Amino acid sequence: MAIIIHTNQPNLLLDKIYDAIDAKKADKWERTTDGRLTYGALLWKNEAFFKPQIWVDEQELRFGLLKRKDRKHISSKLYTVFHTKLVEMLLSHFDTSFSEVTITAVRAEPDDF
Repeated sequence: MAIIIHTNQPNLLLDKIYDAIDAKKADKWERTTDGRLTYGALLWKNEAFFKPQIWVDEQELRFGLLKRKDRKHISSKLYTVFHTKLVEMLLSHFDTSFSEVTITAVRAEPDDF
């Protein structure tokens, strides 16, 4: 259930995403001090996190879903909201910085739940 973004410059794209979040221009996304992303809408904030990974050889920026430590499972609703909101933000603000986005239907690297 990872998000895989195909881009020639995965490092630069991640920096752009962080800059937009820090400038409050990336919809309601927020980042933690360790670089993970959470959707900042009141209902969803800190309910789950996306952990970014850069796969240089594959020219990919990947976001793996992480569950909150006290949560046993991630519901389909939570998974759906987080994935659709991240892809929406990518398409709205960074569509010229990548060629393709894939959302896996099963657990994939770097998911951790």
